[in-house]
Amino acid sequence: MSQAPISLRELPRLRNRHLGQIGGLMRPGTHRSPLLGLGERFVVSPPGFPTMLVTHEMDDVRALFANHDDFSIGQVLSRFSSHDVMFGKQTLIFLDGEEHRRERKLFAPPFQSKALRSYEELMVEVVQRELPTWPVGEPFEFLKAGYDLAIGVLLGVVFGDVAEPRRGRLKQAISAWFGEIESRGFLAVTLLTPLVGGLTLPYPPLTRRQAEVDAVIREEIAARRAAPGEGQRKDVLSRYVDTDLDQHDDAALARNMRGVLLGAYETTAITLGWIAAMLVAHPEAMAELDAAADAGDGARLDAYLDAVVAETMRLRPVSPFTGRLAIRDTVVNGVRIPKGAIVIVPILLIHESPRHYPDPMVFRPERFLDERPNSHTWLTFGAGAHRCLGAQFALVEARILFRTVLEQRRIDVVPGPVEPPRRYHTGLSPADNARITLRRR
Repeated sequence: MSQAPISLRELPRLRNRHLGQIGGLMRPGTHRSPLLGLGERFVVSPPGFPTMLVTHEMDDVRALFANHDDFSIGQVLSRFSSHDVMFGKQTLIFLDGEEHRRERKLFAPPFQSKALRSYEELMVEVVQRELPTWPVGEPFEFLKAGYDLAIGVLLGVVFGDVAEPRRGRLKQAISAWFGEIESRGFLAVTLLTPLVGGLTLPYPPLTRRQAEVDAVIREEIAARRAAPGEGQRKDVLSRYVDTDLDQHDDAALARNMRGVLLGAYETTAITLGWIAAMLVAHPEAMAELDAAADAGDGARLDAYLDAVVAETMRLRPVSPFTGRLAIRDTVVNGVRIPKGAIVIVPILLIHESPRHYPDPMVFRPERFLDERPNSHTWLTFGAGAHRCLGAQFALVEARILFRTVLEQRRIDVVPGPVEPPRRYHTGLSPADNARITLRRR
């Protein structure tokens, strides 16, 4: 006879005066958090916020990610961030249930293995264009270079060969849009969002910049519709226009292409920054990459880089937690979750658990040389139906970009602690912008 589900009231509860301790689950060193004393599940009910179940009990986590119909990730993003304003609530990450499955099926092909192979040449070209602008023999902030690499790749992959002057206007519009997202004004609005019930206050400068980007993208879509089949384009936009996947009006397609840019831009740059910061602090890993590069052994270099990327993302996932909001009363692994409650999964805590990874705080790429990351315990891109659509793209991109750099440059090693993350940042970003020194190979 099966047991009746338990309610959230029956679980350990974090007192509101200790709410500040939750931050310890979002930064490296989660094993030091006093919250571990509450067990693998605990409930928190901050004033003015929904009730939240925080769980790293793995059966809970698997059941949550397997439940495609009773939870929403989009509503969590809307409640705690301004993502709905930046992306638009009609885009993929805000859709649930059958509507999400249908849209995901439409947008998946450009990010699958066959398509990814066609982007490699472009990625190499972007590095070769940027590399001569980086200093040799003196420290510089690789995170900033990562942003340049990210936008260079994204523009080429998403839009391909856009004719002038439209290409120039597109780059200018996107640059102005990103600038507004990163402005102090919009940061202030974003910080207020969780405090006012998830409402993002109007911010006209961002609205104008988004409209300018969409206008140029719609021009490009119209131009491609007017000249169907022109050339053998392989960019993401061309894989939709006038194909079986083309099931949206131009405004919706433009909005989704803008969403692809935004979703990959900052996460790619930050990940590249962390890879550089990890290599600077770990001589053994850098020595293995140098040996492979010096020997011209591309297969060995790629294999170890894949492991470096996976291990970096384990220790420094850009988003250290994820969550789902219950859109109806439901049960997760024997726990009754009422409608409106949120289930939080502390990704970094799982990544740092000795139950899943021996010596979890040690940077050891070799743990991923013989086996791929386990989709249940390596959650950098989430899991289940809402796992990041661009996950495979991001992994391949990081490997190709760093391979191209390391074939021509060495990274000076400075053994010691890894650069810390910023103190005031919702994600994990290198505090010193990943300072490294390059030498010619």
